[in-house]
Amino acid sequence: THFNMMIVHLLLVSAVAGFVPNRQVTSNRKGGIQAAQMAQSASIVVLSPPGGIGEVAAVEAARQGSSVRWFVVSDESSSSVSLSPQCLDQISAASGTLELAGASVEDLTRGDDALVAASKWCGAANGLICTYDGCDAAGNYKAAIRLAAQSVSRGVSGVQVAVLASTDDTDEDVEEDDGIAGALAFFRDSPKVPATLVQSLTSSPYTLRHGELFGKPESSPDFSPLVGGLRREPIITEEYTMRGVRADPLAIANPQASSSLRTSRHAVGEAAALIATGSIALPKEAACISSQTGSQKVSIEEWNDEFTRMGESAVPGKGSSLFSQEMVVDDTERLADWLATKWAPAVLRTYDIAAIRIGGRPVYAKRLDSGMVEIVWQELVDFQSRVVGRMILEVKSSGIEAKRGPGDAKDGFGSTSVKPLPGEEVLVNRLADAAAQAVDKGLAKKARSKAVATTPKPAPVRVTTLESSGAVNAPVKEAVPETGPRKAGARRSTPRRRKTAGNDSTEA
Repeated sequence: THFNMMIVHLLLVSAVAGFVPNRQVTSNRKGGIQAAQMAQSASIVVLSPPGGIGEVAAVEAARQGSSVRWFVVSDESSSSVSLSPQCLDQISAASGTLELAGASVEDLTRGDDALVAASKWCGAANGLICTYDGCDAAGNYKAAIRLAAQSVSRGVSGVQVAVLASTDDTDEDVEEDDGIAGALAFFRDSPKVPATLVQSLTSSPYTLRHGELFGKPESSPDFSPLVGGLRREPIITEEYTMRGVRADPLAIANPQASSSLRTSRHAVGEAAALIATGSIALPKEAACISSQTGSQKVSIEEWNDEFTRMGESAVPGKGSSLFSQEMVVDDTERLADWLATKWAPAVLRTYDIAAIRIGGRPVYAKRLDSGMVEIVWQELVDFQSRVVGRMILEVKSSGIEAKRGPGDAKDGFGSTSVKPLPGEEVLVNRLADAAAQAVDKGLAKKARSKAVATTPKPAPVRVTTLESSGAVNAPVKEAVPETGPRKAGARRSTPRRRKTAGNDSTEA
């Protein structure tokens, strides 16, 4: 069977080791796959449309020194991939490798040799990353990615990461995709399409969700850190002003609340690469990544700490811990007053909170003693307002911490709920913005970065044939007798003529 494949353009400007400079890869009608080879083996496979999260994850994994094979699924509107020269230099410096290959949506949904060729090219790997980012509205695009993921995942022995939006693969999507799978079944030899991306993965699937995406991949030649280019007053893009991250399992339980989150492609792509490569420990709970205000790049240690905090918040008995932010707070009472009188009332009036019509919802905030603020959840029970839960904000000199508290015991709500309260996700996500606003308003200062203990390296030993002055036996000079006419007592042959004071005559 002959079928057309996408054309992959690589922007290679320097002849580094293992790279083919200035090579344009054309269509291969015999095997159904065209590849730009920059390595001999692969340990991480990335399956995605061109650009987007797939590009970020593939490049990030290669920058960490991994061998990456990126299989690109494209349609007629997107059929090329370009990488910047700086990106290729960084991959080469880290001893990483990157290979590209791809197939069209039409060929993958038809089956035949396309899926076999994709599985053969990807081969055995230690990790897999799949995402829908870049798909158009047509359901065939997502179906093609699920078919390719089902075929490729059989050769992956490690973790398989499915990167999904908060609203992807919901019940409505499953019903729609079942209709698409039924329509494809009418074609001869058409494969059965899995209902969801997670179901297409054979083993060790991990779900990583995100909110509304923003930002371009940094490896793209079109990427610029400035909005609109150089200006008299330059504006930095959100990719650099929203570098803070938050991982939360609660947003997954409520897709409507998580859909209001915003996530940078850089953040979720980096998280997927770190999980697939094993650079961070595999989280026990599925996570939803959201971007927060911050200009510092998140380190691997901070990613580990964030996923650890997320895991602890999901453990029964520790579920009351919702949020923590390290800061330097000189006046805790002043910051607590601002949270109770300015921040909390503004958040409680937002549409996300006011739209809650079923169950309890946060109604008001009140100030407690010793830097404490309480946000109260109330529910109408038998036409009586009952306190069903609380959120306790504690302001310390070291930062802000939020915990879930119980309701009124006399009304039967004396125990702390393990499940999230309605609208709790909104408040937790807004707390990260509150911490950033507190720094901007001078109510707090950023926490100092933890100094990494480094072992002093021994001074290098210089190998030389020279010896120090103390180790060299200096030759002893022989005493030379001081001889001469003056030592012997000889006098001048003629006396020197001198002038006397007050007399111009010269004495002999």
